[in-house]
Parts: sequence; structure tokens; C-alpha cells
Amino acid sequence: MTGNTTSAAFLRRTQNALAMQRKICAQPEETAERVFSDILSVSRDTGFGREHGLAGVRTRQEWRRAVPIRTYDELAPYVERQFSGERRVLTTDDPRAFLRTSGSTGRAKLVPTTDHWRRVYRGPALYAQWGLYFEQIGTHRLTGDEVLDLSWEPGPIRHRLRGFPVYSITERPVSDDPDDWNPPWRHARWFTRDAGAATMADLLYGKLLRLAAHDLRLIVSVNPSKIVLLAETLKENAERLIQDLHDGHGTDRAARPDFLRRLTAAFDRTGGRPLLTDLWPGLRLLVCWNSASAALYGPWLSRLATGVAALPFSTTGTEGIVTLPVDDHLSAGPLAVDQGHFEFVPWQDLDDGSPLPEDTPTLGYDELELGADYRLVMSQANGLYRYDVGDVYRVVGAVGATPRLEFLGRAGFQSSFTGEKLTESDVHTAVMRVLGSERTDHPHFSGIPVWDTPPHYLVAIEWADAHGTLNVQDTARRIDATLQEVNVEYADKRRSGRLRPLQILPLVPGAFGQIAERRFRQGTAGAQIKHHWLQKDSAFLDTLRDLDLVRARPGT
Repeated sequence: MTGNTTSAAFLRRTQNALAMQRKICAQPEETAERVFSDILSVSRDTGFGREHGLAGVRTRQEWRRAVPIRTYDELAPYVERQFSGERRVLTTDDPRAFLRTSGSTGRAKLVPTTDHWRRVYRGPALYAQWGLYFEQIGTHRLTGDEVLDLSWEPGPIRHRLRGFPVYSITERPVSDDPDDWNPPWRHARWFTRDAGAATMADLLYGKLLRLAAHDLRLIVSVNPSKIVLLAETLKENAERLIQDLHDGHGTDRAARPDFLRRLTAAFDRTGGRPLLTDLWPGLRLLVCWNSASAALYGPWLSRLATGVAALPFSTTGTEGIVTLPVDDHLSAGPLAVDQGHFEFVPWQDLDDGSPLPEDTPTLGYDELELGADYRLVMSQANGLYRYDVGDVYRVVGAVGATPRLEFLGRAGFQSSFTGEKLTESDVHTAVMRVLGSERTDHPHFSGIPVWDTPPHYLVAIEWADAHGTLNVQDTARRIDATLQEVNVEYADKRRSGRLRPLQILPLVPGAFGQIAERRFRQGTAGAQIKHHWLQKDSAFLDTLRDLDLVRARPGT
């Protein structure tokens, strides 16, 4: 089979998968019933199934009565039984590997993955998702060099636990299974992990170098932070890139003189700080999460790739896919009823994120109300049954008969010492209003809750020379005042003295980049490294001090 034939077959597969996804959205009932029946089929004749009497379960109501809602920690003993070598614990198809979560909201979880789940669920979903992106850029053929896929990093299995492979969903080995996700670029040099890349910036520079001379039209990432880092890597290495392309260093051959002249002229026009569109004028689409705290990257992305459209990546985690984009909505997609059995609990912002009671009443996808917020309970064919995910979604519309859901964050994702319910968006808005967004092209601050008598918030900010004559104490007062304008509960607690005034912790320039690189060196996949504009507790201070990132207080 020739490359062009392979490419055509791949594109047809994505187009067919997208068409099927749209058909499911129009009439989801039959698919939802099929998925529920499949979950029963893979769970009945198992240790879990016998313990919960699933042989007698036929309906959703019986399922709810038989299986309690559980957190991951409550499901973990079943996962441990799989590790111990027991067969058919959660699913009739035993795990082939375990997927490790990023651990950004606590200790890392280990999620079983089976051949059945990968082939029947996750693989087809990825084809449908990419079908939308190819449709948006009008691609009718692929060589594999029109796409920069940052959504996962292929690599060998580096960790095993009691004989089972363990890896993250975004740093997994390449599969040649024809029923799995098999993009044409899976063996391309720009895609495969460069063993000599010691840092994320090195890894991304290698991709820039190998794709620089190609007509790149699409960049796909999970987290927007990785696209921001890609753009920063380009700006910081513009001269080096031109020289390496001229010499053929790190590439198959030296670039053509006419291409180098065009690129040099484009870079010169930017003062040596090119945008992604200066390197790739044909760039048409950026894909990444665009909701919840990821939406705060919007201003950066619009400056780094001026005029380039943006679409959301699927709302997906290691545990499973929840929404799949099928159109040009900027931040939300329809519920992926073909991926699992989903239940919903009405959510109020008084919810502190505590585990749901095991018998909490739930609603089906067809009972949700427009504009309402819900906490998700999910059952997937990987063995996580009635799993209390802790994620909150808002119904923002519908696609056919399927609700369109926007991810809001995790239940209890506010910080609240005294009822102030501070959010990442609150902190981001206050700091950006005071400092502006023109001083930097990357996330450079984070709020830290500090318990004391009374408690207070600390904002760690990379304090560069670009801050000029700004006074730290005066800036802290201005951010505190702005935060009171943004959040009335915070203002009330400040006036009553239940919260002390906000303080600033100046950091060395590039501090948050160093933190990300540290996590990368420790083995966290680049796609799983997230920036938080508000930390969950003051433990983050230990990281700042361990890396010696706190600088002497300037301008005090």
C-alpha cells in the first residue's frame, strides 16, 4: 500500500467516524443503550459483578441500586486485586496496562486499560475528533507534515508494576493495532521522542526544527500551556533555528536558500521574536482545551498565532472521554454517549468537593436542563463503575438530542478559608488588571492560600526587570483591592478582618518554566503538565524554596 493510499484511507476513516458521531448526537438513545448493555456484559462475570449481583441487573434503575457511587480510592482495592494477579476482577477482558494520571489534584491514580476499551471506545473517538480538525482546515490528503501533534508523546514502556506496563495516556507507546488510533505521523522523526531532549524546550525545539520547512496547518495539544511553550521556544531560539536550518543540523538536509531568505526576512520584521504564524504562514487551526482555567490562555494564544482559529480538544482524562467536539463551538462539545454510561448530580457552588454519598440520586443525560450545572458520575468499560469523577459541567446547549457540556472545573475547586470561594479566574483577573498582559507571553504567577491567624493569600509572581519601578507592597495592595472588586465575598472577609491583606512573593524570571521542567525530568509527560493560577494549598511554597526560586524583594 502506498503512502498516498494509506493517507486516503486514514482520512476516510476520520471522516466516517465524525459522520457517525454526528449521527449519534442526533439520535443518541440507541447508542446509549448499547453502551450500557456492553458495560453490563463486561462486568457481570467478574469478581465485581458477583459481589454486586450484576447477573440480575437489566435496567439503569437496577444498576443504580446494585452499584454504589464510589471515589477512586474506594475502587482502588479492585485495581489492587488486578495487580496481584487475580483474573476477571472488574472486566472479563483483563487489563493490558495501567494508565497513570498526572496527580495534579492529589496522588496519581492507576486506571486499567483493556484491549476492548481501547478498540471499541477510545480509538474510534480519536478518529472522530481528528475528523473534525481535518474538515476545518480543508485537508484532502496527508503526508503527516501538515500536522503538529502535541497531544501525546510516543515512547517505550519505561515503568512496570508487578509485570504490568504503566504509562500516562499522553506518553504511551505507539500501537500498530489496526483498530487503535494509528495516525500517519506516528513514526515520523518530528513526532518520535528525541532521546537527547533533556528538557521540554529541547523536545519542542526539535519539532520546530524538523517541521520548519513544511506547510504546517494544524497544531493540536491537550493543554494550551504546551502551545504557549512552543511559541516561547521559537522566540528564544529564532537565530539558532535559522542557523541549524542553513547547516542542516538536526534535519535531513539543509533548507533551500529561497526558504531561508523568506524565513530570515519574516523573523527580521519581528525584531527576532517571531510568532508561530511567521514560521508557518499557512497555519489555520489551534486545538486545545478552551474551557475552565484553560480559557485564561486565550489572550496569549491569540497573540502567538494572530488570526488563527481555535477549537477545543475533547474533554478527556485518563479515566475516559466525556465530550467530543463535532462542530465549531469554541469551548464545549456534546456528551460522548458512545464512550460510557453517564449520570449527573445537580451541583451548587456550596459543594466543597467531598465525595458523593453512595446512594446520591442521579439524572440521565436526557434529563439535564439548559444552563444548569452538574457533577459527573461515570461508568466506563475499563472497570471504573459509577465513579465519582468530581468534575463539574454546565449545559450550554444541545447538538441534536444530545446535551452540549462545558467543563467548569472540579467540585470544590475554589479556595475558601472563610467562605470567600476564590477561583482561578478571580486571581487571574485581578493580577492581569493590575499588571496587564503585555509584560509577558507566558503564565507567570499563581495564588497560594496560606493558613494563619487569620489566613491570607500570597501571589507568587515572576518579578522581572520588565516590571520596572513597580513597588511590591503597592502592587500587592492594588491586586488585593482589585480582587475585592472581582469577588464580593473576598471583599466582605477582608473588611471584617477574617482574611489578612494579600501579599506578593517575588520569584526569579522563568520560575514557573523551571517548575515545569522539573516535573518533566521527574517523568511527567509534557502534555500532563498544567499551570494553576491558584494552588490548592501552601505546599507549593516548598517547591519554590527547594528550587531557590524566591528572589530578594525588589522595590520595597
